[in-house]
Formats: sequence, structure tokens, C-alpha cells
Amino acid sequence: MCVSGAAFAEPNTFNSQENSCSNQRQDNNEDINLKRQLDIQQAFPKEAENKRITKITLKQLNVFDTSLPEENNFLFRFANHAHITTEPEVILSTLLFSQDSKYDIKELAESERLLRQQNYLYDARIYAEETCKNEIHVTVVTRDLWTLLPDISFSRSGGENSSRLGFRETNLLGYGKRLSFTATEDKDRNGYLFVYDDPAILSSRYRGRIEYADNSDGERHYLGAYLPFYSIKSTHSYGFYTFANKRVESIYSRNEVVSEFLHDTEINDAYYGFAVQAPKQWTHRYTVGLHNEQHNFKTTPYSFLAVADNRALTYPYFQGQWLQDDYIKVRNFDSIYRTEDLNLGWNVKAKLGYSSNNWVDDDSHVIYQFSASKAHYTTERSLWRFNTSIQGEWNTDQNEARNFMSAVNFQYYLNTSIQQSWFANLSLKYAKNLTADKQLVLGGETGLRGYPLNYQQGSRSALVNLEKRYYWEYDLLQLFKVGGALFFDAGKVTGKAQVNVDNSLLKNIGMGLRLAPSRANAGIVLHLDIAAPINKEDNIDSVQWLFTVKNRF
Repeated sequence: MCVSGAAFAEPNTFNSQENSCSNQRQDNNEDINLKRQLDIQQAFPKEAENKRITKITLKQLNVFDTSLPEENNFLFRFANHAHITTEPEVILSTLLFSQDSKYDIKELAESERLLRQQNYLYDARIYAEETCKNEIHVTVVTRDLWTLLPDISFSRSGGENSSRLGFRETNLLGYGKRLSFTATEDKDRNGYLFVYDDPAILSSRYRGRIEYADNSDGERHYLGAYLPFYSIKSTHSYGFYTFANKRVESIYSRNEVVSEFLHDTEINDAYYGFAVQAPKQWTHRYTVGLHNEQHNFKTTPYSFLAVADNRALTYPYFQGQWLQDDYIKVRNFDSIYRTEDLNLGWNVKAKLGYSSNNWVDDDSHVIYQFSASKAHYTTERSLWRFNTSIQGEWNTDQNEARNFMSAVNFQYYLNTSIQQSWFANLSLKYAKNLTADKQLVLGGETGLRGYPLNYQQGSRSALVNLEKRYYWEYDLLQLFKVGGALFFDAGKVTGKAQVNVDNSLLKNIGMGLRLAPSRANAGIVLHLDIAAPINKEDNIDSVQWLFTVKNRF
């Protein structure tokens, strides 16, 4: 067989002809760039009208690479033996191409991204080689994750404890199905949650999800099935969902629950969408749908503030998305060491609907939503990220806004080396005419790590976060990639609030440990932060400990 030169290059994540998985990516000329971009020189055979994919080979790697001395021990060998490897048909059904399909480089690249989105795979690479007969042989290399895990967490913030205990399986019997059962307890409620999520019903593109929760203050259920825009080239999408939730919700001020109310929610939605391709890597998607939601509120013995009025909306809507396909592969931005897919293009969404008072027992409202995001390299080592959003309802009977919320967020990365960077975040939010069940809050997990959750509330907020980030890539027990951060936070909430308090500018300093699982739970980062408020107020501790699970560094 005649093979074109340089058409098949072994990926950085796989370090031998047998495609065993390496612990550390070898830095070479491809990796040593402060854009942190991977596979800059990756080459595919050129496209041509008569080229077809005639062979697809799967190379599925197990969780641990026992050919490496540090992973060749009894525990890791047992884990590999006990692990149920992803079924080949699951990998093949995710690909956008099949045997005998026309060779399309973009379909190979997007299929690689789709594989990396699956939370039972740590990484994926797709390579192609060309024979002298204009035939394309494709090799798909994936590495499985351990997917049966206990769901255990405990956190303490502002003197309050919360805990979770259960299990989750994200690759049930190797077929990519997700099943979980969790018992939860926090200061507001305790109960359990059952979830079954099928991202490929009968190995198709259809998806479905079932949720049921039984809590001390009510219950929740969700049922939905849909065909998504699963690819840039997807031409249509449709689906439905129904959601109901009954729970007691709290109003906070200065880390204290100052009131509560019973909130009963019912939401139903059905939609159909279609997409058209446009020049310059753009995809335009348009959706029409019918939406119904009902919110009912009741007092409890601990309702010390006014409770929101019942509200209802039933409306047809039109939604558009304008997506620019400009993806690159990077590392050490949102995770540690793991391949990340960063879109430098625009992603713009807009939605418009009208709910008439002839359809519901409420005033007529125009419903609107808008969001836009973009990433941009300003230099060879600095990256900006921008996103903004606006949503709310306009009461056409009274000519006033209801639940208007706007937000703008800027993020800046300055990469000083492959493993270090400076990070800055500016977040601004503005709310107007919020109903009594909604709050704009700041504190704790919302960005001020030296203060309790929901510490300040109002109608306008500003938040600044500065971090020195370290992506050490060290393998802790061969299970976690390790990073760290030194940080400074400052923020303030002002404007109209349900409880009038003189909010001051809050500031804190701190340090944190970051753990990115490399054998399970792909796409998450564990945060352990210790933060100290500056000029602290008397009602909070001098040191805050915060353990959270996020999908970003």
C-alpha cells in the first residue's frame, strides 16, 4: 500500500505506535507556544471530489496505561479489568462520517470535538491516511474514563453545611447512558434525586432525560426528548420537555435567611428548528416553538417579606442562533493538561415571544432574550473572552419591564509560560423590577470567596477577580492533574433590595488548590479555596473555607 507522507502523525496525547496513553504530553515545537494551541501542524490528506473513507479503525485505550511503570500496579490493573470499555457502536454512532462516506476534513475535526464532549472519554484524536487509490483510512483513538463513581461532597460556607451522598454511572454497561441517585442535605432542604439521561437513544442522534426528586419541601420532575442540532451541518432539530418543581425557597441578606415562600412551578415546551449554512464559517439556526409556564406562590410560617404574585405565560416564540465555526485545540485554560476546544468565533442567540392576556390569567407580555459571546487572541500570549446577555418581559398593558436582567462579562488571560498565567475577570449585572421570588446576589460561590454565599443583594452588582494561575500538570496518585491559584476578589451590590442594608465594597485575598480528574469526571475541576476578607464585618468568620466543583479552573 502506498501512503502519503506526513498524513498520519501520532498525537501528543498518545506516545507509541501501539497508541498507549502517556501521562505527560511531550513539549515540542508544536506545544511550546504561548497561545497554548495544540496540533498546529496536524495535517490531513487534501480533499478531492473522488476521495472516500474506505476504512475506519477504532483504537480504544483503557483507563490506565499499565505499560508505564507508575501505572502498572495491582489497583490500576484491577480497575482496567473491572472497567467496561465503551462499546464500539457508541463511538461509531457519535462520528459524523461512516465507511464509504465522502472524505470531509471538517467532519473529521468536528467528530473529534463531539467525542471529547462525551463524559465517558478523557480525550480523542482522529487521523487519516491516504492510499495511492485515493482511498482514505481513518483511525479514531479514544481513552476511556472510570465512570462508576460515588457522589460524595461536603462543604461549609458562612457557618452552614451542605452534603451529597450517592452514586452516578455515566457509561452504563458501556453504552454511554447516564444513571445517578443522590441524597442531598443543606440548610434549606434534604431529599433525593434520581436521573436517567440517554444521549443517544438506540444509538441514534435522539436524546432523552428523566429526573425525579423528592425533597422535604416538595418534589420535582423533568421529562424530555429531542433531536438537537448535533453538528454544524445539522439541518433540523425538534423536541419537547415538561418540568414541575415544588419547593420552599429562601430570601437572603447578610448570610441570613430573612424570609421564605413556597414556589410551585410548571413549564412545558415544544419546538421545531431548521438550519442553513452561510459563508465564512457561519451557521444560522431558526426555531419556532410554543412555551407555557406557571408560577404559584404561597406563604409559610416563616414568610416575613411580601410574597410574589402568581404569574403565567403562554406564548409562541421565534428563536435564532448565529454560530461562527472557528475552533482550535488548546490546553491549560479551563482545565489542566486536558485537550480543550476553544471557539474563537461569535455565538449569538436571540429569542422573542408574545403572551396575550387572552390566553392566561395575567397581563400581556413580550418575552425577550439575547446573548452573545466571543473569544479573541489580542497577541501571541493574551486572550480576551467576552459574553453578554439580556432577558426579561415587557408588560404591554402597563408599559413596564418585569424581571429585567442584563449582564456583561470580560475575561483576560496573559500566558507567561505553558504552565503559568495571569487571569482577570470583570462582571457587571443590572436588574430592574424583579419579582419577590428573584434576587441579584453576591458572595461565596458567586465570586467573592472570602464571604458567605448570598451575602449582599440589590439591583446592580460589580465584581472583579484577579488570579495568578499555576497549571503544574503534576499527577497526584495518577488520578488528578494539579494546579493552584493566588487570588484577589472585590465586589459590591447596590440599588433596590428587598432588605435595605448599607452595602460596602467587599474585598478578600486567598489561595486555592485545583484538581482536574484525569481518570474520571472529565471536564470538571475541583476547587479548594481558603480566603480571608479584608476589613471584615463582625458577622462573618475571619477565614472562609470553600470546596466547590466547577467546569472551569
